[in-house]
Amino acid sequence: MLVVPLLNKYKKYLTWFYRTLGFLQTAGKFSFLFLLMILFNLYELAYYVPGVGKLSKSQTYLGTYWFNLGLMAVGALVLILIAGLIHRFVDRKSKFNIINFLETSFPELKTRLSTAYDNRKNINIVTKKLLEDVHGQLTGINIKKMVPKNQIFRYFLIFLLAAGAVTFCIHEGFSFDISPSQLIDDMRDNIPNMNARAAYDENEKVAPDSRYNIEAVIIKNGDQVEMKINPSLGLGFTSQIDADTEQKFNASSDRLNEEFRQSQTYSENLPEEYEPLIKQYFEALSS
Repeated sequence: MLVVPLLNKYKKYLTWFYRTLGFLQTAGKFSFLFLLMILFNLYELAYYVPGVGKLSKSQTYLGTYWFNLGLMAVGALVLILIAGLIHRFVDRKSKFNIINFLETSFPELKTRLSTAYDNRKNINIVTKKLLEDVHGQLTGINIKKMVPKNQIFRYFLIFLLAAGAVTFCIHEGFSFDISPSQLIDDMRDNIPNMNARAAYDENEKVAPDSRYNIEAVIIKNGDQVEMKINPSLGLGFTSQIDADTEQKFNASSDRLNEEFRQSQTYSENLPEEYEPLIKQYFEALSS
C-alpha cells in the first residue's frame, strides 16, 4: 500500500512544474500572436464585425489607440482558447498521468508499476511481493531529475522576448505600414473586374486574317484541287520581301494588271500550279 502515497507525492510535485510549463507555453503563444496583430494592424479586421465600429465611437473610457490594442488582445486570447479546445478534443490523452510518465521514463517499471497499482486492493502473497518491489524501485528514483527544467527555461525565454517586443511596439506605437482592410477592399474591387475580363475573353472572337488563308482552285492532271497556303510556313517564299517586290506592291492599282514579275524570294523549284495561287496572295496583300 506504500506505492499509492508515494505516487501521489510524486504527482503533486511534478504537476506543479508541468502546470508552470503549460502557463509559460500559453503566455508565450499569446504574446507572439499579440505581437503579430500589432505589427500587421490586424485590429482593422475587428471592425468588420457588426457593432464594433459603433462601440468604438460610443465608448469614452479608452482612447482609439488603446481600444484597438484591446481588440487585438481579445483576438489573440480567443485564438488561444480555440486552439486549446481543439487540442483537447483531438488529444484527449494529454492529461498528465504519473504512472504512464514513470513507466516511460524508467523502462524497468514498465507494466510492473501499473500492475501493482491495479492490484493495490487485492492483497495476497504475489501482489504483496510485487508492491514491495515496486515501492523499493520508486524510492530509489530521483524525482527532481524528471522536472522539465529545460523546457520551462526555453518557454520562459520565448515569453520574455515576445512580451518585450510587445511592450516596445506599444510604447513606440510601432507597426508595419500594412492595412488589412485596404487589402480586403482592393480584393473586393478586383473580383468584379476579373470576372468581367474573363467573360470578355470567353466571348471575344478574333477574326482570321484573310491574307494568310487564301483559297485557290488549280488544275492538276485534269482534276480541280482546292489548296490553302500559309506564308508563315515558308512554302515557296521567305518571310521577308525584297525592295523590288515592295515597290511593285506600293504602285497604283492601275499597274496591278501588268504582267507579274517573279520575286527574288520566290523559289523556282515550286510546281507551276502554285503560280496563280502566289499571284493571288500578293494581289490580296497589296490591296
